[in-house]
Amino acid sequence: MRAADLALLPAPDTYGPFGYGPWWVLGCAVLLAAMLAYAAAWFLTRPRGVLEPPPPPPVPIDVRSVKEKYLGMIDEVAAEHAAGELDPRALAQRLSLVLRFFAHESTGVVAEVMTLRDLGGADLPAVRGAVEQYYPSSFRRAARHDPDAALAAARQVVATWM
Repeated sequence: MRAADLALLPAPDTYGPFGYGPWWVLGCAVLLAAMLAYAAAWFLTRPRGVLEPPPPPPVPIDVRSVKEKYLGMIDEVAAEHAAGELDPRALAQRLSLVLRFFAHESTGVVAEVMTLRDLGGADLPAVRGAVEQYYPSSFRRAARHDPDAALAAARQVVATWM
């Protein structure tokens, strides 16, 4: 015999799969059942289609009624100031808040929580300009402030809104 033929002969201490009796069939069945269970768990728990409903269609905004509403709010703030209920600092803060809510209601931009820099980046230049006028009075107790100019600026922003 040649050396190449000896390499093809099985070693005397190895046994083929049929020498193990029915246990090899049971092992293959358990392995197949585990793979099927994994595949079924993956298939049954994977997300299907769109998980979130689409956003609702945008609600058309009646700009005229929004303007009237906020001009009325500015008039209320002016009346409170004229009655002596608001000092210049509180007036500036209230007007800033009114304009921010106006911008939110008319554009959908969450302007009431934005800084002055954020307002500039949100493409709200009219609101930013008016709020910028209110900043010194809002944050300094001794700031000089013209209440009539502040009210006029707020009215102008609302009245000239597109």
